Amino acid sequence: MVSSPSDARRQEIIQAVWVLIAGGGIERVTFRRVADQAGVSVGRVQHHFGTRDALVLAACETMIDLAHDRYQDLPEAPEERLRHILLHAIPDSDRARFGASVWHAYLSKSAADEEIAGLLAEAKRGTEEEIARLLEDAGGRGDKLLADGSLRAARTLLAIADGLTVRVLIGDLSGAEARGLLLAELRRVRGSTDQGNSP
Repeated sequence: MVSSPSDARRQEIIQAVWVLIAGGGIERVTFRRVADQAGVSVGRVQHHFGTRDALVLAACETMIDLAHDRYQDLPEAPEERLRHILLHAIPDSDRARFGASVWHAYLSKSAADEEIAGLLAEAKRGTEEEIARLLEDAGGRGDKLLADGSLRAARTLLAIADGLTVRVLIGDLSGAEARGLLLAELRRVRGSTDQGNSP
């Protein structure tokens, strides 16, 4: 499906929001700065989004939607999907650092914004449930993990990924170090999972 010029312009405006957020946080987002960054008029930004709060929220929703779309395009192999879902946010490239910076700005904003908090919480719950499903599917055994066991393992892995992302963002770990640690933990969890499923 080909996007319309209006859709393309809307996406350019949202991209401008992300650039501003990555460069200085959500407080940097104003209609004027977004318009200048996107190369459009302030009226065009207002036409698409109405208010600054709506613009900030729409950019958050779009970030989540795009991540979901990229995930859906992956091959169905559980192992490959597990690696992607856990490693994609580790900022080991300029693009990943950009995305992680914007995401963490939204995390900070969520402390005082119930709508953004709700969006992020829903996204995290969905990610956690998907990791649990993938852990079960990747086991390669007829017997599945108990639901609470797989969910607990997924929650642990996701928490470790979140923590390692912060460590990379502040320069305390390299992206390669964080990826290595996370993959080692995934192997450990998979090993205990396999043992737990043994007859």
